[in-house]
Amino acid sequence: MTTHSPAVTRALAEVDEDTFVRRPDGNLVSQSSSQPIIANLIDRLNVQPGMKVLEIGTGSGYSTALLAHLAADGGHVVSVDVVAELVDRARQLLTAHGHSNTTLLHGDGIQGAPGHGPFDRVIAWTTAPHLPAAWTTQLSPDGAIVAPLTAAPISKSGLGAHIRLGSDASPVADQLFAAGFVELSGVAVDQWLVPPYGIDVLRHDDKHRPWWLSGEWIRSPRHYLDGRYVLDALIQSHDHIPGPLQPDESAADWRAWLLATRPAGLTTAALGEPLWRIGHTHQTGAALTDARTATQTVITSANADAEVLTDWADAWRAAGRPGLTDLVPHLEAFHDGWVLRTTAPR
Repeated sequence: MTTHSPAVTRALAEVDEDTFVRRPDGNLVSQSSSQPIIANLIDRLNVQPGMKVLEIGTGSGYSTALLAHLAADGGHVVSVDVVAELVDRARQLLTAHGHSNTTLLHGDGIQGAPGHGPFDRVIAWTTAPHLPAAWTTQLSPDGAIVAPLTAAPISKSGLGAHIRLGSDASPVADQLFAAGFVELSGVAVDQWLVPPYGIDVLRHDDKHRPWWLSGEWIRSPRHYLDGRYVLDALIQSHDHIPGPLQPDESAADWRAWLLATRPAGLTTAALGEPLWRIGHTHQTGAALTDARTATQTVITSANADAEVLTDWADAWRAAGRPGLTDLVPHLEAFHDGWVLRTTAPR
């Protein structure tokens, strides 16, 4: 059982989750994360009474209420969401339940909340393609950011990062952790099966289910048709085989290592189902394993593709099975912010 800080534990006891995450008919608000995930990230944020907090992604408003409870009467929470209906709903609920130290804004979270800072803390419930400059310029010098960021130039490569400002006011990532949320978008997303960015090939099968691939090698006019060929081959015929990991091995650690080492042909994918996959593709074949356990792999007719995943797993084992806590995070300057990259220990 996960143990939270006393302050977060009290907030969880004081704020009724169902009030925010369930609609009058009992159905969940689709933009809701589980309580353990929310509590874990808020714990990492270390909100103290009197602080000013920027929240990216209001969603149901449950996390906003928890943050407002932690900031207390002397603090304030500014929350931004791209979905106007969610903003209006959360505003009404927060007001009705006495959380008067909140300001809710409808807008693009990548811009932060201009004119409302500076903020002592920034937290995001959506995976950004990079760390936006707006979040850092609106941050107090001794502030902190907790946010999932894309860690490799492929879709579904998000990792959570704890970020502070260095002596030169540039952001420094000093901690990594598992965190996966819907991708940050400047417009409302009405479906969850196809990410709003990062997809290189998209097809639909005869049941109208989306199949997609995301891989650096596909991202050129030369290889786009090859990517379509591979995806069509998967749709038409594929086999299931066990591996490459054993049930007692950590798929999260192996995935983190792959994102750090970025071997040739590294690809993320979805094959007509909500479960997304990670693995290897090339011009004529694919081997894609489930991201949760990495114990079941879909392959095209070429077993050589599966051997690549086996080789990657063996290399990870030979390196000592490094995971998130072993990786070194780096924030590299980007044209309007910073991209997160990681390196594996030597």
